[in-house]
Amino acid sequence: MAELTIGQLIKIILGIFVVVAVVGGLYLFFKNNIIDFFRNLPGNESVGVIFGLIK
Repeated sequence: MAELTIGQLIKIILGIFVVVAVVGGLYLFFKNNIIDFFRNLPGNESVGVIFGLIK
């Protein structure tokens, strides 16, 4: 097995941190828009069930 150097470990940790930050930022940016979109849809109770699961 190949050994990981300190430099490779730092790159992996920074990569994971960047991915978590991007996903978290996208969630915070779009959470109100997506919920409002589903709230304004005309339709039946299934939208309410999906909205309840998202919340």
